[in-house]
Amino acid sequence: MPGAWIWILVYVLAFGLFQLLLYRYLQGEDRPSIEQATPDYGDAEVARSRTGATPIETGEDDAVRCPRCGAYNERDPAYTYCKECVQRLQ
Repeated sequence: MPGAWIWILVYVLAFGLFQLLLYRYLQGEDRPSIEQATPDYGDAEVARSRTGATPIETGEDDAVRCPRCGAYNERDPAYTYCKECVQRLQ
């Protein structure tokens, strides 16, 4: 019977160690959180200059043409990917 208590103690300690390692792994991630992953451009002019996508030649300043598929996308700093082909608007 003492052997069973030793195994129970080993399992409890191993589980505690696993929980500690998992906690440290999740707290020590180098990846940014959701708030940090979104670029903060400030105002719309800075965002437009960073995208590098060409505006529509028709004189409309509210759309960007995708360099890959040619689809027109709304010019907004919140949008960084094409709505059709999901290519980055650069």
